[in-house]
Amino acid sequence: MFESSFICICGLPGIGSVGKVATDFLVTALKCSTIRPFYSHSFPPQVMVLEGLTDLMHGELMRPLEKENILILSGDAQPLDVVGMHELADEILQTLKEQGVTDVITLAAYVGETGETILGTATDLGSAKALNDCKISLLRSGAIGGMNGLLAGLAPSYGMRGFCLLATTSGSDTVDVRAASRLLAAVKELLGLDIDISLLEPAIEEPEELDDQEVDMNYI
Repeated sequence: MFESSFICICGLPGIGSVGKVATDFLVTALKCSTIRPFYSHSFPPQVMVLEGLTDLMHGELMRPLEKENILILSGDAQPLDVVGMHELADEILQTLKEQGVTDVITLAAYVGETGETILGTATDLGSAKALNDCKISLLRSGAIGGMNGLLAGLAPSYGMRGFCLLATTSGSDTVDVRAASRLLAAVKELLGLDIDISLLEPAIEEPEELDDQEVDMNYI
């Protein structure tokens, strides 16, 4: 499915920080280095502080040390307004196009009633069928909000295929490591990555039951 592809895996903060936890794990596991930062006037009006040093909120496009066909996008936040989201998505996708990326895979969370642990979407019928053939059930309805939805949805406008993988979560946890680990397992299987997901196990608490109430809007 992705044998001859140049892929960018994207995960920005959202519900349960599911996509961000997954991509940040990949950044460490694949020993990535930054090739370009992204800033936005629509990011939250604050700075990140680490050991006394401040840094503007930003996203980062990174390249693994030994993987020539993969890029990873992560970041501190998402823009707070719709215009800012579209502006940043345009800048990111234009950069990915210039890098030669063929497929954009965003990692997100799904809150709602389903018997599946992982759901997937794609921007064309052939790609959706390929996901299904890989044992990833398709999201049949709903919406994927925010940057993780936009980056996948707008990818065809820049000559790339768009995919979104969503892990089910209750939506009640600030950080859902268990859902992030399920995303990582799906990505590992799809791309044939040699990563040890068991390293996340110490951070995983007892599983929680998903809410019975169905949610119409499913955000990153």
